[in-house]
Order: sequence, then structure tokens, then C-alpha cells
Amino acid sequence: MKKKLIIPIVISVVITIAVISTCVGGGSKIRLIWKQIPSPGEIKDSVELKVYVENSGSMDAYMCAGSNLKDAVFDYISDLKRLTTSCSLYYINSKVIPYNGELNSYIKDLTPQSFAKAGGDRSNTDLRDIFEKIIRANGKQTVSVFVSDCILDIPENAIDFFGNCQVSIKNTFNEALSANPGLGVEIIKLESKFEGYWYCGHNRELLKDVKRPYYIWIIGDQRYLAEFNKKVPVENIIGGIKEYSAYAASQKIPFDITKSTYVTNHSGKINVEVLINLRGSLQSDALCKNTALYKSANPAQVTVASVNEITDASNRYSHVVTLEIENPETLRSETLTFSYPHLATWVSNSDDATGANVKDNLDRTTGLMALIKGVAEAYKNSTTYGSVSFELKNK
Repeated sequence: MKKKLIIPIVISVVITIAVISTCVGGGSKIRLIWKQIPSPGEIKDSVELKVYVENSGSMDAYMCAGSNLKDAVFDYISDLKRLTTSCSLYYINSKVIPYNGELNSYIKDLTPQSFAKAGGDRSNTDLRDIFEKIIRANGKQTVSVFVSDCILDIPENAIDFFGNCQVSIKNTFNEALSANPGLGVEIIKLESKFEGYWYCGHNRELLKDVKRPYYIWIIGDQRYLAEFNKKVPVENIIGGIKEYSAYAASQKIPFDITKSTYVTNHSGKINVEVLINLRGSLQSDALCKNTALYKSANPAQVTVASVNEITDASNRYSHVVTLEIENPETLRSETLTFSYPHLATWVSNSDDATGANVKDNLDRTTGLMALIKGVAEAYKNSTTYGSVSFELKNK
């Protein structure tokens, strides 16, 4: 009778131990194999900074007392200047006007009257021509900063005007990318006090006690721009920024993985932490942390669980991506791709297509969509920025 009881008890104990062993430990051992792509070191090149402030008539009203634009540009250029070997200052409208004075008098101490005295044809500025002038003067070791309200002056016969502007900007940046495939572009939307006349083509309106958007464009090799962003983040521009977009050429993403050997847990999954450097993509931290922008080659088994910023600026990697891999013993390899948006939604929300009723569109800019979409078209093959790959093997 006792023997009959002992046998089922022993069998039950063995089964229980087996179940516990399966749930707690003893899972499949997986080894990851990858070729590390190291992050670039600090740039030692000589970098020339060129700063252009548009001084067309529509910009006069930003030169008022208490102007946020003057403070922000003065502060930001002061910080960038420390990272470069030379700094040249210009006003720009129908022509490029060199400025030989000090930085503080270049922008910080300007009044509408002194701003107007800088010269040039201030009545009808063609932004297509301005971008072409800036790009043509942009050497491979040059970073150009352009400050403007970015209003496209609509002519009386405006049929196809925006479309033509878009194509013109696309062509300008296509030529620039042919000369320097590593060219990057950053576009920052800011806001400033505005006291004076707003102009757009034949329309004008006197505005008082309002705020209007303006833009800072930064154009140069994406390695330099990435280094600038690391040391002088655009988010820290005095007064804050409203929006940001950037474009950069595709490249190999520097990455490493925190460990090579994993054991599947009770659910048959492993969590892999991938260290990546996305600074060269020039994208904002908010975009880099958006898990929807990462695409797995094996979406049925690989999930991007999280993306977190590495806040230590001295670290050669910018983010850590946590991948949750299900049944890893059945996978041979994984490739994770990062893409950025072709055109940010804020661009259309900031665009005014009429050039009228400015009081109802204080936060919008006439023709902005045509300008930025032209740049986007030049980079349309680069929005898939890069990828990281590794192999999985059973141990």
C-alpha cells in the first residue's frame, strides 16, 4: 500500500521540478555575433562659420526693443563661434553684404533704422536666389547659418509660383549634395516680438504687440552639425525653439551591443540592448526615441520595446535601443533600420498659401511649405538613415 503511494508522489515531485526548472532557468542559450561600428572621434578639422541675416524690409520689425530674435541669434552664434576657427558675418538680400564689425553690434544692438542702412535691395527679396548664393559659398569645411522670416513674396501672377520655388530649392540642394554627399540641413522655427510692418508681395499690414515666427537654417557637413548639436544643443537656444526638422544623408550607424550571451526566460524571450549613435542623423531626441521609426527585418518576433537617450555627453553613443526577441533560437539574423519623416507635420501647420490676412495667421509663414519641401525632395532617398545588423546562434 505504501509503495503504491510513494510511486505517484515521486512522479509528481519529478514533474514539479521539471516544470520549475523550465520556468526559472535552463532556457535556450543564444549567442549574438556582430561587427561593431565605432562612433567617430571628436572632429579636429578647421571649420569656418558663415552667418547670414536677411535684412529685407519684412525683417525690420524684428529689430524692435525687446526682440527675442536678437537675443537668440546673438547667444547661439556666440556659442557656435567658440567651436569654429573663423567666423564671417553678412547681411543678405539681393546681394551678400559683408559685415566687418563685432558680433554684438551685428545683431544685438540693431534698430530698424540701422538695420536698413546695411544696404542692398530690400524691397523684393528672392529666397531662391539667397539659398543659391549661400550654397555656392559653402565649402566642405563651412557651416552656414541663415536667419530669415522665410516669407516667399507672392507675385501678382502667382500661378505655379510655389511649385516653381520648390523645384528651384530642390535643384539647389541636389547640386550641393553632388558636391558634398555628407551635407546636412537643420531648420529651426522660433518666435519673436514683432513691432512694425509685415510685407508679403504687394500686401502689407502694421502689426503691434504681436509675435511672429522666424527661422534659423544651419547648412554644412553633417559631421560638423552633429558635433555642434552635441556641444551646443539647439533646444537650449535662449527663449526656446518652437519646431525643428533636419535632413542628413544615409550612412552606417555606429553601434555596439551590451553583451553577447543570453538565456531565454520562461516566456521564451530575450531582451537585447543595442547602443547606437544617431547624432549624425541630426534628428531631435524626441524623434530618435519614437519606436515607430524603427523597422525590424523580423517584426513577428522582434519588438522595439524602448529607446532611451544616453545623457552623458562624453559617451560615444547617443541612445540605447531595447529589443524584445521572441523565440530567438529560430532566428538567424536581425537588421534594425531607422528612418526619419520626409516632411514633418509642423511644416504644413506653419504654412500660409495666400499671403493675406496675416492677423489671422500670425504663427504661419507664406510659402514655407515650398521651401522645406524642396529640401525634402533633395533628400528623398536618404530618409531611411541607416541600419544595424547582428546574427543569432544557439550555444
